[in-house]
Amino acid sequence: MGSMVRAVLFDVGDTLILGHPKYWLWPILEAKGIAQQADLKQLPKAMRDAYAHYSAHHMSATDEATALSFWRAFHWEVMNGIGLGAYADEVADYLKEHWQSPQVWPITPGAKEVLTELQSGGFKLGVVSNWDWTLPGVLQATGLADFFDYIGVSALEGVAKPDPRFFQIVLDKLEVEPHQAIHIGDSEDDLKGALAAGVRPVLFDPYKQNPNAIGDLAWVVEYATGRVDWL
Repeated sequence: MGSMVRAVLFDVGDTLILGHPKYWLWPILEAKGIAQQADLKQLPKAMRDAYAHYSAHHMSATDEATALSFWRAFHWEVMNGIGLGAYADEVADYLKEHWQSPQVWPITPGAKEVLTELQSGGFKLGVVSNWDWTLPGVLQATGLADFFDYIGVSALEGVAKPDPRFFQIVLDKLEVEPHQAIHIGDSEDDLKGALAAGVRPVLFDPYKQNPNAIGDLAWVVEYATGRVDWL
């Protein structure tokens, strides 16, 4: 293995927190007795559209009011997109009100255990996430915030992945060199941004659909500690 890993950086959406609506929206729809009415064929498109809009506009959501109305619109669009427009206001309002409820942000299996192990192993831990003002509160609600030495939020830093400057900001806060860090994320932006910053990227897929990605966060501990030497 090359140089020693001193820091582990993490993306959040679909890395530490599961973004698939099966895990956060469906329990709400089931509790309200409306899940059966959802048009599942439309779900992939509804999610793609909502995330594309999020990605394009999240950088402007730099305060609570803007961020919460932004998320409300996100949830409203998803509901409308799956044929549940009649309930869109009700569910979007519920999610806005409960944005700090851990039920709304399901944690990736193994995430807490892995962060605990890395933290007690003396690794510096940082977040590099394309997200809005809400992220620190979301990580607080899920019990993940305290693991991190620095939480980098694109909307609050004014720069987003794949821009390598975002990684550099977080590395500076952690006081580590790029070659001493690895970054765990699920997207092309994670790979490109990390590589451009001189950080070793690890592609992760919590749904285990991508043959080129690791599907278990426990592997990160093995790699960071040098017990496995393969990327």
